Amino acid sequence: MVRKSVLTVLAIIATAFVILSVVTLPGPASAVTPSTTAVTPITVGPLPFGVAVSPDGSSVWVANNGQGDNTVSRISTITNAVTSIPVGLNPYGVAVSPDGSSVWVTNMGGTVSRIDTTTNAVTSIAVGFFPEGVVVSPDGLSVWVTNIGDKTVSRIDTITNAVTSIAVGSTPIGVVVSPDGLSVWVANFGDGDNTVSRIDTITNVVTSITVGNNPRGVVVSPDGLSVWAANNGTGDNTVSRIDTVTNVVTSIPVGLYPFGVAVSPDGSSVWVTNNDFLGTVSRIATTTNAVTSITVGTYPEGVVVSPDGLSVWVANFGTADNTVSRIDTITNAVTSIAVGTYPYGVAVSPDGSSVWVTNNSDATVSRITFPPQPPANVTATPGSAQATISWTAPTNTGGSPITGYTATASVGGLSCTTTTATSCTISGLTNGTAYDISVTATNAVGTSDPSVVSVTLTSETTTTTSSDLVAPAFTG
Repeated sequence: MVRKSVLTVLAIIATAFVILSVVTLPGPASAVTPSTTAVTPITVGPLPFGVAVSPDGSSVWVANNGQGDNTVSRISTITNAVTSIPVGLNPYGVAVSPDGSSVWVTNMGGTVSRIDTTTNAVTSIAVGFFPEGVVVSPDGLSVWVTNIGDKTVSRIDTITNAVTSIAVGSTPIGVVVSPDGLSVWVANFGDGDNTVSRIDTITNVVTSITVGNNPRGVVVSPDGLSVWAANNGTGDNTVSRIDTVTNVVTSIPVGLYPFGVAVSPDGSSVWVTNNDFLGTVSRIATTTNAVTSITVGTYPEGVVVSPDGLSVWVANFGTADNTVSRIDTITNAVTSIAVGTYPYGVAVSPDGSSVWVTNNSDATVSRITFPPQPPANVTATPGSAQATISWTAPTNTGGSPITGYTATASVGGLSCTTTTATSCTISGLTNGTAYDISVTATNAVGTSDPSVVSVTLTSETTTTTSSDLVAPAFTG
């Protein structure tokens, strides 16, 4: 957002020099998607599937489902170093507690591994048959696990690790908790079941709601008023929207074999991956249920929305595709980014600075990084024929350390640079001349958009305003 303010009139010094006055630029309030990205492959265990990022963004957790491996890979987001942690048989799903203290991993051999994130110590907890989906309640007091082999959901008390078994529909897969923690929603994928189970978290009472064929992905809106289930069954090609007040279901036609589903942070759009060779994502406007089809890679599966809501990331699982599609939510424009073989899971860091993709066939995670967001809080401190420019480092470095800053005056192109310091002085300026001074940050991926200070001088007084040229910042 651009803010205009007139600063204090400065007295003219005895030598009659006209000097620059101080201006403070507010930090950028909106975001754009940069065109530059870098992809770093990180070796993990075989057949990586589930992926999750810690709330503080310091660690990424990957479940390696390969036969005989039985590990979770913990990736340091600072160094990309990987720690291998032995867990149960064939780990698949992974979730992190809201406070970041525990990681929960479903092992398809019938256990959940609880990892203490301080020590990496593992506690094994017996649950149902073939556990797959996992989610932690907003208060961190319960973990919910779908057991696809025995028509149950296991509820784990995180204080005691005690398990309660709750009967639901056939082949429960997808699971999500409402924002208020009062309901758990389970997609029952089994043939002929065609239901979503709603669990009352106070009583564990289950309500069965009929939806389309073979519901798989499920998500709840940020306001908790709608649940969206992707019906993956042959010939169905719908998403079911459940009104959480009445349990009434609306069927919305989408693409072929809808698979994954995600909702924007403001609740305005729902994004559905249609798992077919045609390769589309359906964007549903939640106010009207109108659907827009967007072409991506083949057989898209995993989908996630960035924290700022400006990008949607889709993992395209198709043979020889090996891409992630990035959708600009303002224009629906799609950028294809090459990653590893058979990308499946996708997650975004909480600050939007990195995207993490599990590549199912080549035992890697692809880390996608960006240029930094612009420096914030830029000021110009006056001096005769010079200006000292100061700023604060961007909170989002694009997933790569800042390697330098540049401040440039628009008239004449005079500039100053630093490596880590957050101020420098531009010399050789002409008194009585108006300047736009831009400040950029650079990392290994590229250079940020500029933060710009507009300075207007008069003969006896100096008036400075922030400029309409202020560029927005990328936050994911």
